[in-house]
Amino acid sequence: MRKLTLLFLLIVVSLSVSMGQSMNYGYDGPFPDTNKVKLPFGVINGGMGVDPEGKVWMQAYTNVTGDTIIGPAGTYISVRPVYVYKPDGTPATFSPIRILSAGGVTDTLHSRLGYGGTINPKTGNFVGAWGSVAYKPGALFWEINYKTGAGVTRILNPAGLTTNSPASVAVNADGEYFLSGVLGGIAGQILNPDGSAGTQYAAGVAAIGRSMAVSPNGNDVYLPRFTTAPPMTYIYHSDNGSLGPYTLKDSILVGASVEAIAVHPKTGYVWMSADRRSVPSPEGNWNANTFYAWNPATKKVVDSFQVSVWDQSATGPLPRGIAFSPTGDTVYVGHFDVATMPVVVRFVKNKAVSVERDNDGIPTGYALSQNYPNPFNPSTQIRFSIAKSGMTTLKVYDVMGREMATLVNESMNPGTYSVKFDASNLSSGTYLYVMTSGSARLSNKMVLVK
Repeated sequence: MRKLTLLFLLIVVSLSVSMGQSMNYGYDGPFPDTNKVKLPFGVINGGMGVDPEGKVWMQAYTNVTGDTIIGPAGTYISVRPVYVYKPDGTPATFSPIRILSAGGVTDTLHSRLGYGGTINPKTGNFVGAWGSVAYKPGALFWEINYKTGAGVTRILNPAGLTTNSPASVAVNADGEYFLSGVLGGIAGQILNPDGSAGTQYAAGVAAIGRSMAVSPNGNDVYLPRFTTAPPMTYIYHSDNGSLGPYTLKDSILVGASVEAIAVHPKTGYVWMSADRRSVPSPEGNWNANTFYAWNPATKKVVDSFQVSVWDQSATGPLPRGIAFSPTGDTVYVGHFDVATMPVVVRFVKNKAVSVERDNDGIPTGYALSQNYPNPFNPSTQIRFSIAKSGMTTLKVYDVMGREMATLVNESMNPGTYSVKFDASNLSSGTYLYVMTSGSARLSNKMVLVK
């Protein structure tokens, strides 16, 4: 039995290394907590960001039912506000933002669709993009003060986007805006911090896409396009940053239909979503509702996490939002489909798990008990014993050998312990949990039934 367990572990390690999926982020539930605050809108269309204070910005795509202002004629007008929540899930004092003013111009956020947003790393402010509609052609961008919710900079119909809606917006460390259209055929444009036209990173961008990202130094522009065959993410590169010239350097995550993308603030990894329209390619089989981290240094996928709670949808949602906290330890993701599923959910890196020690004295050997209850939904208790002090791990794997969760990873004293495993983010199926401590390696199976 010990040989079989060791063989299983070797297979697990091999698969985990080759697939590059360490599952460092653990599911932390809907955000805000639906028991305390319910989001007043149903979809995210790329408009997300986390400011330097940890506040989470969410931009409504369509008019929000019940959120109105009184118009010039005395009638009620539905608006598409920007909502801002503190890390604890309570609204910021200035949320929601329905009207913005700057430079003598005032906009009520009701006449354009919300087309994405991000945080300006230079100022910490939220930058929102609004798209073209029949009676309001062109794109509109607002930079909003993250401390007060007041308008700072207004950009209307920048070069190339006088009739096209923006594929969100990306901002480098110098505060320069990188733009692209949802539809293909227009230039990839860079704007100066004051909104004036700078250089271009592409004379023309093909196909359709709804998101983009840029490296902090502005050297690399990441542009997902999901109507190419197969879908892929383009990389435009310049050794001189926004001064250019840029060239189309590479294409990555070939086969993955990506509509949400962000650069991790600490690692520099490029995190991209995959949705139900993804297709297999030599680079991999992309799972729907999964976010993948691509390392620019190694040019490989090195991490991922899956939003299994979104698998409840019959059609499968379209992930269209991702935003990291300033430390990168917390990530918020949102989807576009109108459904009963949570629109925005939060994942926390190396999420703490409560480990409780039982008062049963010092065990004479190592043991890993059957989890209880089993089958379970969605949580279960795992009990284990260690006979000597030493480094101890308790991990959960799926039947393919992929690591799903790390419950224990620390030096522990002899004793018997209990750990609660929450599988809210996993799909129904059989999983293996493995304990290692000193020379002991023990494993058991458990069944999740939802």
